[in-house]
Order: sequence, then structure tokens, then C-alpha cells
Amino acid sequence: MGPLKQFEVNMAAAETIARRLPVLWWAMMSPSPQRSAEMLRMVTEKQQAFAEGLWEMQLQMGREMLRFWTGQSVARSAERVNDAAVAPAVTRVLANRRRLRARTRI
Repeated sequence: MGPLKQFEVNMAAAETIARRLPVLWWAMMSPSPQRSAEMLRMVTEKQQAFAEGLWEMQLQMGREMLRFWTGQSVARSAERVNDAAVAPAVTRVLANRRRLRARTRI
């Protein structure tokens, strides 16, 4: 992931947190089924992204082992494995930002 993409993801994560803080506050102060569902979604999507990232990382490590024999750079291989591991989380962060922007105003 390049520095510009990394910056975009970092800003999207910060924006998502800022938009979710009031949701967390109201879920604690005045629970409702909708607020509970959003809190459950916050937790389960992170667990799912973590599991998907581990799976993608394993697959990429297998691909990199096959590339090893072609003389590929170890640093580039490590970068590809890292990118594969964080791809599910990046996708969710950017999707959450879009979804929460459409729903909330700061």
C-alpha cells in the first residue's frame, strides 16, 4: 500500500471513529434494538476482517513461496503479504466511511 492510500485509510478510520462516538454514547445512554444492532455490527465486522486478513495472508504466503524460486525480492514479497493481510480491513474502513457519511453529519 502506497503512502497516499495509507493516508486515505488513516483519515477514513479517524472519520469513522468520530462518526461512531455519538452512536456509542446514545447506545449506552438509551439502548434500543437499532443501536444494539449497530454496536454488534461494529464488533463482528472487525472480527470478520481479522479472520479474512489471516486467510488472505496465508494464501499470499503460499504464492510467495512459489515465487521464491524465481529470485523475487524478499522485501517486495513481505510487502505483498502485508497488503494481502490488511486488504479486508481497508475495504471495511472505506465502506464504513461511505456508509456513515450518508447516515450522519458531524
